[in-house]
Amino acid sequence: MRRIARGLIAGTGALALVASVSACTTDEGGGAGSAATPSAGQVSGPKDRLTVLSTGPVQAWDPQRITQRQVAGFASRTWMRTLTAYTPATALGGQRKLAGDLATSSGKASKDASTWTFTLRKGVTWQDGSPITCKDVRYGVARSFDPDISSSGYALTFLDIPKKKDGSSTYPGPLAKGGTSKAARKLINEAVECRDERTVVFHLDEPVGYFDEVVSLPEFAPYKASHEAKDATYEAFSSGPYQLSDGWTPSTGGTWVRNPRWKRASDPLRTPGPTTILHKEGVAAKDAVETIVDGDDGGRTLALDPVPTVLGPAIDEAGERAQTVQVDGQLVDYLAVSTRSKAMKSPRVRRALAEATDREAYNQARGAASGTPTWSLLGAALPAAHEDVADHGPSGDPTHARAQLVKGKVKTPVRITVAYRGGGTMDDAMQALERGWDKAGFDVTLKALGEDYFTQIGKRKVAEDYDVVWANWGPDFPSASTVLPPLFDDRINLSKTSVGRDYGLFADKKVTAAMDKAVGTRDRTSSAAQWSAIDTGLLEDGAYIPLRQSRLSYVAGSEVTSLIGNPVYGGSPEMGVIGVSE
Repeated sequence: MRRIARGLIAGTGALALVASVSACTTDEGGGAGSAATPSAGQVSGPKDRLTVLSTGPVQAWDPQRITQRQVAGFASRTWMRTLTAYTPATALGGQRKLAGDLATSSGKASKDASTWTFTLRKGVTWQDGSPITCKDVRYGVARSFDPDISSSGYALTFLDIPKKKDGSSTYPGPLAKGGTSKAARKLINEAVECRDERTVVFHLDEPVGYFDEVVSLPEFAPYKASHEAKDATYEAFSSGPYQLSDGWTPSTGGTWVRNPRWKRASDPLRTPGPTTILHKEGVAAKDAVETIVDGDDGGRTLALDPVPTVLGPAIDEAGERAQTVQVDGQLVDYLAVSTRSKAMKSPRVRRALAEATDREAYNQARGAASGTPTWSLLGAALPAAHEDVADHGPSGDPTHARAQLVKGKVKTPVRITVAYRGGGTMDDAMQALERGWDKAGFDVTLKALGEDYFTQIGKRKVAEDYDVVWANWGPDFPSASTVLPPLFDDRINLSKTSVGRDYGLFADKKVTAAMDKAVGTRDRTSSAAQWSAIDTGLLEDGAYIPLRQSRLSYVAGSEVTSLIGNPVYGGSPEMGVIGVSE
């Protein structure tokens, strides 16, 4: 595993998602304030038009700049195509099924999975009718290396391009100084080889058995070089069934209309729904619900943001005018337990803490309607999801935990300091955990940290001050490879000054070797089994304590059809099947 210099979607993107979700579902369950937020308005329009409302803002439509998983989910179903994609479906198993998108298949790997070949479909075009070629794919990937483009970082991590000592790439990207030199072009051309206009070959610097899933990310979407602009942040040059009719206005939105150059024969995954999608952002959750319930066009309106718990009664009172769906969200709250602190260095002590953890009380304090107690960082959307490895129930068993400490001749009380992100419901939730821990024989000091929480706990000096650190995480795509290595591989996290995302300073050569083997395994069944075993080992060691998986609710008007959620894209509404009734 090489050091990842930039954050993954579920890293920087997870933090962005935390911010965006907290804007519309605060820790108190309240909606975003509407005083400075424009009203959604009451509009009427064509029968086959869908209106979608969101608080926003969309940070980018530029594929290489998309790091919000929910934005990626919307884009991939409407206007942005990638080499591979997950099939739209009503069942979870179908949603996490990978298929060829721009490519004719999910790719062909070499025997050691260090080379991957994809063949582009015939007839795939941009919205101007020009063909999408291998060079467009290569240029899109090349852009992700630009230091001014905050992409997910997978190309930097995996492509066979030399890295500098600080982990950055020797290839600067085509937009940076020297990026178009002969030497620079050679680096990217050898890493992303175009054997002809339709054949793309990726050369990796290590075996990656799931690279076909990696290329489903926006970072690997094609980009037409001739459309490169000074500010391409909101450029949405379409390769799918929809296109922007008149550009995108940040904090206001835009209108998506059918792309006349899109061909159904070249796209096996998308069946366009409404002729027009009116996309409004800057709409507070309260205003969105009011529009759906009482607006002139409310029956054909969908709220893209999760519904705050406080608005539940208003939706219930609306009766048949509104419909809702619940879906598992992206984020899992968990506790990283220090394996190096004096108090927690014993696996017996770490397991006792886990056994005494009252997940049910934590979830109730956080809001039972917006989450569920969980037993692993690997949620149900991941093939490696597994059953609870412990047997102490959602409320924990502090009595048995204390007995285990006594049996191990551990001196009690065990004094520990726990860091967490303060504010909202978190103070009550952590105090609920403290009560169970106290009964088990722990003397707990809770420390609420303020602004820039994740920046603080990422510093080695700060992380070393705490025995337990609260955090959350979610996958980039349905693979445990985007969960466990980012959090528990010391090689890509720990340095003299930083812990990265390994907040418990976990380091185990056997575990990293097992992760390397799982990363290089091509067979999906075998890979999932390996990740399950790795996660089970971490849980049995007490390296982390899972607490709660987010549970999101979405609301739409009565004329919106096929309202379902997609946990693969962070729990957002599945735009691949949604429509409006005639």
